[in-house]
Amino acid sequence: MPRVDVRGEICPRPALIVRQALSDLDAGETLVVRGDYPPAEENLRRMCTTHGIDVMTAETAVETDEFELELKVTEMASLSEA
Repeated sequence: MPRVDVRGEICPRPALIVRQALSDLDAGETLVVRGDYPPAEENLRRMCTTHGIDVMTAETAVETDEFELELKVTEMASLSEA
């Protein structure tokens, strides 16, 4: 399962990095994203939901703001516009 680490990055970089990684995946594949910037997590969730990518929370550490998301590319995903 591919992984992307966007810790230390602030918006809009996490979305750009994740978008590029998702564009390399086929429907049914999952990308794991690790980050530590709460606005980036919100932005990634919104971007993925808008473009047909399923978002699952793998883990969240409230005390450090770190998060890990599993992003599953669906048949309905519109990655070219992500």
